[in-house]
Amino acid sequence: MRHTTHRRSTLRTATVAIAAGAALLAPAAVALASTPAPQRAAAPAAAPKPVKIDIGAGVTLQVKGGKPYYNGKALKPGQTVEDGIYLHLSADGKKLYSKTQGGGTPYAIWDVKTGKSLGTQKTSPTAKVKAALTAKPSTTSVKAWQELRVSGKAAGIKAGTKVGLQQKQRGTWKSLPATTTVNKSGSYTLRVKLGLKGKNELRMKSGATLSPVFTVTVR
Repeated sequence: MRHTTHRRSTLRTATVAIAAGAALLAPAAVALASTPAPQRAAAPAAAPKPVKIDIGAGVTLQVKGGKPYYNGKALKPGQTVEDGIYLHLSADGKKLYSKTQGGGTPYAIWDVKTGKSLGTQKTSPTAKVKAALTAKPSTTSVKAWQELRVSGKAAGIKAGTKVGLQQKQRGTWKSLPATTTVNKSGSYTLRVKLGLKGKNELRMKSGATLSPVFTVTVR
């Protein structure tokens, strides 16, 4: 019996020793697992390719930070330069217009981001457009007070500008209580109801700008 008791005591002692050893090793294992792995240094980003715009006549503009530079100064959006050559940067800063002395087609167009040519145009990008209105009815014959639409384009007229309908009555043009505004794309649409039976002469008006006369017959 004494021998058996001694064995059980030895086993218990060994079990406790193993458990204690596991408890002592566990934190070390956790600490080892939580140690972050060494990170590789990120490769440096490739520098953007320099953009140059060759407008001809030996003049080349450099583009830095998305802005074209002329004579060491960055052109501002909407800016125009005229000193023997003509340069104009569009209001959004995306297009550059140029013209050199002795050039063929007056104005060349360039993509500022890529430096590539976008073609040419004959008119100056800063030339004022003469105000004009077009007008077209959705139908030329309606019943009294039947709704129709008048649509058109407004050139040289700012978005948000009011456009109204006029009707010829006994030889005099009268403004009707039917108005709308020019939208951002330079067009407009107006819903109209007419009650004067017969052939109605109509036109659109915005300030001093008038559209061509059109007719709608009311049955």
